Amino acid sequence: MNMKATIAREDAPTQRESSPRGRLRFMLQLWRWARRMDRLVQLRHERSQLLELSDHQLRDIGLTRHEAARESRRHFWDDIGWRR
Repeated sequence: MNMKATIAREDAPTQRESSPRGRLRFMLQLWRWARRMDRLVQLRHERSQLLELSDHQLRDIGLTRHEAARESRRHFWDDIGWRR
């Protein structure tokens, strides 16, 4: 092995080392993922609460019992406005 290859390998960062920018990017992605998971849990909870509303309360928000039942059956990951 020649001297240039040895020096180049010693200067290369190992996988355990990471730059501050890389750590920041990872933390940002983790934060976005956590916010998304929180939004999905909230959405699931809101959709399940629709079934508990009375007909009068559903009329107040402009929904019928059938529309509320259909909305509550949607999957929690079926979120149109998640990029707010």
